[in-house]
Amino acid sequence: MYAGTLPLPGVASPDAEAALVRQLVDGDERAWRGLHRAHAADVYRVARRFVDGDAEAEEVVQEVFVAAFRYIDRFRGGSRLRTWLYRITVNRALKRRRWRTRRREVGPEDAERTAGHAITPEALAADRQALAVLQACLDRLEPRKRAVLVLHELEGLDTREIAEILQCPRSTVLTRLSRARQDLLRLAQRRGLRADDGGDA
Repeated sequence: MYAGTLPLPGVASPDAEAALVRQLVDGDERAWRGLHRAHAADVYRVARRFVDGDAEAEEVVQEVFVAAFRYIDRFRGGSRLRTWLYRITVNRALKRRRWRTRRREVGPEDAERTAGHAITPEALAADRQALAVLQACLDRLEPRKRAVLVLHELEGLDTREIAEILQCPRSTVLTRLSRARQDLLRLAQRRGLRADDGGDA
């Protein structure tokens, strides 16, 4: 597990990031360790939004940095390194979702089990069940809509950066985001989750 994101010293400016990229292209081990240390937690967190379980998210992290190592010479600096890594992460995670053959709908009983087996106060149990149902609805969104919703609402990225990550026009991001919110609300309402329960993502 990753404790959190650590900043890379001196990578705030475009010139500094360009210098880092040159070190990465040259195979500088210290630069690669620093890149991993700085971004692995973020990559893991994004991956975990798309895949089932911590272990699969860890596998995505490994795939992302292997891909980054293989293709760093193709990085042209048109976006930030973080944006580039996010793009690889989303692509790898969505590919894993497409590979997944099991597509079962999570019912209320499954959602309750997903929320946890521990004995909790009634209100807390209800909250956990609502969150589990909401997660199940999020899982049912069309992948492109889910990607936009996750990056914007859960990762806090603006629509311009999302457009860079997904390599599509910003207008497309805005359209997908609006439709994703509508779809999520509709799915949540079908499962009896009201907007004031947290279903108005």
